[in-house]
Order: sequence, then C-alpha cells, then structure tokens
Amino acid sequence: MRSTSERDDHGLPAQHRYRLTVRTRLALTYAALLTVAGLIMLTIVFVFLGLLPTYQFAAPLTPALPPDTAMPVPHDGEILPDPSIPAETTTEALVVSSQSEVQTLLLVVSGVVLVLLALGGILAGWLVAGRMLRPLQYVGAAAHLAARGQLDHRIALAGPRDEITDLADTFDEMLGELERSFDSYRRFAANASHELRTPLATTRAMLDVALASATDAERPLLTRLRAVNERSVDTVEALLDLSEIEAVTARRDPVDLALLVTEAVSEVTAEAQSANITIETRLAPGTVQGDRSLLRQLALNLLQNAIRHNAPGGQVRVSISSDDDDSTTLEVANDGDTVPADLVDRLADPFVRGAGRTSRASTTGRGLGLSIVAAIADRHGAALRLTPRAEGGLEVRVRFPGRRANRPD
Repeated sequence: MRSTSERDDHGLPAQHRYRLTVRTRLALTYAALLTVAGLIMLTIVFVFLGLLPTYQFAAPLTPALPPDTAMPVPHDGEILPDPSIPAETTTEALVVSSQSEVQTLLLVVSGVVLVLLALGGILAGWLVAGRMLRPLQYVGAAAHLAARGQLDHRIALAGPRDEITDLADTFDEMLGELERSFDSYRRFAANASHELRTPLATTRAMLDVALASATDAERPLLTRLRAVNERSVDTVEALLDLSEIEAVTARRDPVDLALLVTEAVSEVTAEAQSANITIETRLAPGTVQGDRSLLRQLALNLLQNAIRHNAPGGQVRVSISSDDDDSTTLEVANDGDTVPADLVDRLADPFVRGAGRTSRASTTGRGLGLSIVAAIADRHGAALRLTPRAEGGLEVRVRFPGRRANRPD
C-alpha cells in the first residue's frame, strides 16, 4: 500500500486499496481499542499484586471438638470423614492459598473477560459504525441517481458541520452546476432546432413551388436542393428528439420488447426490400421496464441504422435473449464495411458515421441515430455496447436490467 503522503499529478492523494470496508475497519478499531485498554488494566493489576503484597494467606482453622466426642474407629482400609469438617464442605472447592495462585487466577479470568470484551467490542463497533456512516448512504444514492442522468435531486443533509455534511454539500453543489450546464445545452439545442425549423419549412415550400414550374434544365438542381433541404429537416427533427429525450425521465411500465421489435421490423420492411436487405429475427419473450414510445424509437433507430449502413444484398439479424439475472438483451447486427476499432467508441456521438464525422451532404443518414439510441438506453439504465464484426458491419447490444434492478430508489 502506498503512503498517504503520496500525491498524483493533480495534487490529490494517491489512490489506495483497502481490503476491508470502512465499517469493518471502524468496528475492528473499536474492538482493538477496548482490548488494549483491558490489557493495560490487567497489567496494572498484575503488577500491583506482584509488587505490593499487603495481604497474607493463612491455613484454614480446624474447629475444636467437644471433650466427650467419640472418635470413630475405622475398619481395615476404610477412610472415615473428619468430624470437624461439616458435611456440606466435603465437596471440591477452589482454594487460593498463595500470591502466585491469585495471579494465575487473575490471568485466567481476565483472559476470558478480554476475549468477551473483544467480541463485544466488534459487535458494538459494527453497530456504532453503521449508524455513523448512515449519512454516506444518502450520498451514494444521490450519486447513483446522478449516474442515471437524474440531476434534479439534492441530498440536503442536516446536522452539525463535519466531514460528511461537507461532502454532502459539495455533492449538492456539483449536482447544481451539472444540472445548469446540461439544461443550458438542452435549451440551446432545442432553441436552435426550433429556430431552424421555420426557415427550412419555408425553403421546402419555395422549392416545391419552383419545382412545379421548373424547366428541364432547372429541375435537376432544384431536385438536389430539395433533397438537401429534406436532410436538413430530418437533422433538425432528430436534434429536437434528442433534446427531448435527454430532458425527460423515462416511465417505468412493463413493455413486451419482442412485440415492440416485431412492430418495428414491420415498419422498416419496405425500406429493407427496396435496398435488397433481408431481416432475420430470433425474438425470445422478454419484458422490460420502460417507456414504450422511447423503446419503440430505440428499436426503429437500430433497424434503420443497420439497413442504411449495410452492404447491397446484405442481412440484418435481430435477436432478443434473457439472462439468468432477469436481464434482457436486444441485439442488432448487420453486414457492411469493416468498422475501425478506434471509431467504435465515437459512433454514438452526434454527427459521427462509419467514415467519421460527417462532411458530405449526400451521405446516407443523419449521424444521430446511435446518439438517440444511447440517450434512450441511458434513460432506461441499459448498457449499450458496439462491437465491429470481423467480416464487416456492426453488432449493437442493448442490455436492459431486470425488473428488480428497475425498482424506484
């Protein structure tokens, strides 16, 4: 383990690895302190008994018998009881007759007491440490919600000023800054999309009027401008969808994922047939907790992405499987060009396609499909994994947690 004085490049304490939890370490520390205190007390008493012998041990006195008491006569080999000792005292008894025996008895009894004290200290320390560390559970719950994109809550831990309340207040301050930053970004995206929607719609209407009265020489250019405008409209709509998805919290209703994917496949069948793409499905029953409309959009985006970035005559494979931990996995794989491994991690970023950041208006797709998928998966606590296929194409897995993991916090 590294020393606590070590610092990293940012001046923060170096990372440490502990084998025990904080609660266990505190409980053992309390027990150790109690045991050490008991040992010190035992040592003091033991030394006191050895160095200050102000006591004496006398032999037990034999009471005198009356003069007329007749002594019993033993037979051959018979041992008679002493008539001077009462009958009830003939049983075995612990007799201390010297200083060393007192010290030995003290060590034995104190050893047992110390063992009980250590065990009791561990139990008491465990309970006390759990009560002391309970406020940290609120910080952990808040961090868990923040990791799922919910930044509108605050810990608001009340109590005296100490390290834990300072940590909670600092975490609340961080949540506030993050919420303001994300809200600013979302408002900017939504406002920019709304501002662009009107001029693009106006441009579409003007191009439609121009196409209606265009000559044969003007028609190709106007048609191309109309297609570029439509792609811009689609991009603006996708940006609005993305900002809305990131701004809302997904509902938690039971959704039949197999039925939802079947409906999505039927919607994209015509597009797949026109591109000579076949769709193969293997849908096992699977129910997830989430928002049906968002999950439908997720399935549609995955299928459209797999069709539009496929090879001519390629195939799209869709499957749903359930794991032992009650989780459900949706997998969509397609053929196509080989995807570089260094690009996979950035495919879910806005405006990134298979060839990198978009630069050509004629490129199929808006570059926002997987960004929307990632946002929806994040809202449902699902894990999104992109894997390039060795033979070309991409494999996308969305793993939804089980119903127990989706219970409200």
